[in-house]
Amino acid sequence: EDVAAFRGSLAKLADVYVCDAFGTAHRGHSSMVGEGFPVRASGFLVAKELNAFAKVLDKPARPVFAILGGAKVSDKILLIDNLLDKVDKMIIGGGMAFTFQKVLKGMDIGGSL
Repeated sequence: EDVAAFRGSLAKLADVYVCDAFGTAHRGHSSMVGEGFPVRASGFLVAKELNAFAKVLDKPARPVFAILGGAKVSDKILLIDNLLDKVDKMIIGGGMAFTFQKVLKGMDIGGSL
């Protein structure tokens, strides 16, 4: 109820919602979903990021290195799997690195991830 009211208050501020934050576009936060706006769109920075991905995936200049981070492997496992045959090297950082350390080296990572 509070979330719906907050999202409604955001929608009163403008007629158009433009998401221009590629790195957080997947999140369901009130400031990211544009709920209640009659017109929603992606911005130029999101388009730039998508074009960069397309270039790397379609006609990459070699070598190609992927550096991925974040906390949850489950959010990115499809991306990782799809990139494996397209990149020369992949570096996994952030919280995801602990998941790989657990699987590959039996490292005790606790229960926080």
